[in-house]
Amino acid sequence: MTTPEATDRPGGITFVVVLAYIGFIFEILAGILIMIEADEVSQQLRSGMTEDQMMAAGIVTVVIGVIGVLLTGALARGSNVVRILFGVWVAFQVAGGLYAMLSHDGVRRGAGIVPVVFGIVILYLLFNQRAHDYFAKD
Repeated sequence: MTTPEATDRPGGITFVVVLAYIGFIFEILAGILIMIEADEVSQQLRSGMTEDQMMAAGIVTVVIGVIGVLLTGALARGSNVVRILFGVWVAFQVAGGLYAMLSHDGVRRGAGIVPVVFGIVILYLLFNQRAHDYFAKD
């Protein structure tokens, strides 16, 4: 099985890959910051967690970020399985945004618009005809 060349990759998929890399790198950085601040009492009080719980949350956040970076690499190389996983993940984000828009008021309702709009755009970019042709290559 040959992998598609990056030059064959549709621009929309490249856009999704870049966004995913940025998001998962920030996820890793957030996890590291959580671990660094785990021993600060003010952070423990603000989060309602103990030092050990904050450390565990930081570790889990870093692990999720690293897995995301690895999956993003597979998406960039044309993995259809990863494309489906990303699609499911984005669909959950859209559902969460719709929930926020329908169940909250004011600013919280407005905050739900962003994941809905971006999610719909990303789903389109992942599953349009050009993307289908890119991921269908053998």
